[in-house]
Amino acid sequence: MKLLYSCVLLLAVFAASQAFSASWGKRNSTDYLLSRQIEVRQPLKNSYWNLNVDFPRSGQNNVYTVTFVNVIDNFRNNSGATPSLWSGGPGYRYVQVNLKSQVSRGLNSTVEIWGRY
Repeated sequence: MKLLYSCVLLLAVFAASQAFSASWGKRNSTDYLLSRQIEVRQPLKNSYWNLNVDFPRSGQNNVYTVTFVNVIDNFRNNSGATPSLWSGGPGYRYVQVNLKSQVSRGLNSTVEIWGRY
């Protein structure tokens, strides 16, 4: 029974670690959530999604300094998008995150941006 429990626990830890989530910077208790964008795209046959998430969005102004960027893969099964920080980020007032899906797979990611005044 103990062996079965250990195997199930090991399998659960492995499965949870297969999501393509990433973070940059450090979040403090005094930081504000500046933006939370959920990006969902349906699969494209024999192609992939290459999506840029920008903060602030076009036409918006930002006076806060970004301290933490968190990208969460909502698929949790190793088929989500690969996040990359292309420009800005912690220490800047803007962020551009690129989300690239796998071929013939969809995209379901949450991008959170935290900052302070």
